Amino acid sequence: MWRWPWQPLPEPVKPPKVGGTRAPGDVHRIDFSKPHDFHFRFVYERGEVVTLRGCLLVGFTTPSEDGGAGGGPSEYGHNRWLVLRQQDGRLLYAPRDNLLYIEESRAP
Repeated sequence: MWRWPWQPLPEPVKPPKVGGTRAPGDVHRIDFSKPHDFHFRFVYERGEVVTLRGCLLVGFTTPSEDGGAGGGPSEYGHNRWLVLRQQDGRLLYAPRDNLLYIEESRAP
């Protein structure tokens, strides 16, 4: 990120504490070009965890497709959906707020 010479350097990111001890300082990025297992909890599934295996995250939907500025009070979790490509090629749309965690898929 560019900054003016007189601007202070940004604070380094501190790792979170886990069990009262700092986690290792390595920052990892999720490689969404590889398949992952996405674990969701949907209200209509009575709280059971639903796992979508071997999916690629290909994007998301947005309520601002009409050319509006987007964001703001009209952007709620229920109108922003993750777009996942399933193993058979079909697209799946899931509400982002229901995502619990992401796990690397096992090699086929």
